[in-house]
Amino acid sequence: MKIKKVTITDIAEAMGLSPVSVSRALSDQSGISDELKEKIVQKAAEMGYVKPKKRKSPRILVLHQKPYREDNSNFSHMMQGIEQALQKEDADYSIEFLDKETQNRMILPYRLSKGFVFDGVILIGRFNLDYAALINERIRNLIFLTGYSPAYDYDSVWFSFINAGYKQCKYLIDRGHTRIGFAGDRKAYRNKVKESGIVSALEENGLPVDETLFFDTDEDGSAKLRKLIEDRKLPTAFICDHDFTAIELIRTLQQHDMTVPDDVSILGSGNTEVSALSLPPLTTMDLNIGYSCRAVVSTLLKRIAEPDKPAENIAILSTLVERESVRRI
Repeated sequence: MKIKKVTITDIAEAMGLSPVSVSRALSDQSGISDELKEKIVQKAAEMGYVKPKKRKSPRILVLHQKPYREDNSNFSHMMQGIEQALQKEDADYSIEFLDKETQNRMILPYRLSKGFVFDGVILIGRFNLDYAALINERIRNLIFLTGYSPAYDYDSVWFSFINAGYKQCKYLIDRGHTRIGFAGDRKAYRNKVKESGIVSALEENGLPVDETLFFDTDEDGSAKLRKLIEDRKLPTAFICDHDFTAIELIRTLQQHDMTVPDDVSILGSGNTEVSALSLPPLTTMDLNIGYSCRAVVSTLLKRIAEPDKPAENIAILSTLVERESVRRI
């Protein structure tokens, strides 16, 4: 038969005192006389009270590879969100920047090289697999925030770009758009996935997928955009991989005497601070970064508590933010 644990409330009821007074006495706090404190401690021992053990604070290492000189509002929000989530869990944590050369040379982070011991590690961004494995040899519990790759066999939290692409394309279709293009880094995995979402929305709505309207934001992509403008074959709307891509595209269109959204509608992604300051203000996708950071920390703590559980890949859905860069046809 399970024996019921004696609580502070039980002691308080037995002595005719308030639970606050009993708690202060057992915690050796001020605000109560030494005589009463001694009686409470003695009564607690008689009743078999066992003081709960204080939970050990988890020790977490946070590694990122984005220099602050390349800062943008989303990166700042991400770092702040991780810190707030760790603080809420009363975690001891350290944050380090690792450049690509450090990873390529397989140099340990500073604190690991000095013998610091951690219960878990958060990697923010895309790290190469060999370096992630090196870190995982020293810190068993590892999770990625963003930078997802299908090659990773670790816990990860990232943003569902396939859902974002589908959602943005469907938003345009519902507003009468049938010729829809994409602008961004087409080599990046996240954008390959995003294009899949766009293509799915087009096909499900019986619309053609015109590959000539999908272009990379490199030198060849700029030439391709100019040709679309010159041949008057622009789509009625572009979905961009990032707010900055969208703003640059708006500037390019304006240089060719075209306006947004009257001539072409533009959608961004990220809901960065600049998206609201754009002319016109940019319709975009909010990544729900605050929630993503809390999901990272809670998933890592679950991993620490259960190291042998299967790996989890958590994809956070984005939220559409409507502004003035899209017109209804």
